[in-house]
Amino acid sequence: MSSQSVPPGFVDAWAFEGEPTLSGPVPEGFHVTAVSRLVGHGADDARTAGDAVLGWQVHRGSGFVALQVPDRVQVGAVSSWAIPFGPLRPRVACKVVRVLDDEPVGETAERPADAPGPARLGGAPVLPRSTGFLHAALVGHPQRGWESYLVTHHPDGRVTLDIRVVWRPGACWMRLAGPASGLALRLLLRRNLRALDSVLRR
Repeated sequence: MSSQSVPPGFVDAWAFEGEPTLSGPVPEGFHVTAVSRLVGHGADDARTAGDAVLGWQVHRGSGFVALQVPDRVQVGAVSSWAIPFGPLRPRVACKVVRVLDDEPVGETAERPADAPGPARLGGAPVLPRSTGFLHAALVGHPQRGWESYLVTHHPDGRVTLDIRVVWRPGACWMRLAGPASGLALRLLLRRNLRALDSVLRR
């Protein structure tokens, strides 16, 4: 089965209008949940963490069970997982729509001459650089929307894992859960944020 094939129970489409994005406005009725955690410092940590994210380590390190997952993240790849959550093991499937590989993102920041971190041209505006991916939930996923997982190397040398989820309940059991579905997402994201610890030996 190729990484682009869609597993049974899902449809190769998403249940929202427009295109998934890393930032900016979201479709009406959708929520945005964003979390971040410092995971390291310097270029080596940024490379290690970024490579891990592109190898699905955030998912594997969170206890997700791989059902149909390619070795590496790539645009067009479809991944399917079972997510152990108490007595539940809902199946999910998403399609990668964008991959970043050490690309500049965010707003510019001035780096003082004596600041730690990667060398830059003196006085020139510098941007954080990110490695990671954006994928969208396929029809059949219990949650509608999309998610991004980025390792960001900041101009001051900090390395953060940044996760942004644009979502609304899709499955009837998620809609019936009401506010509890948002709490469940927060608990899951807490696991996600610590998924790189073993890779970075924290």
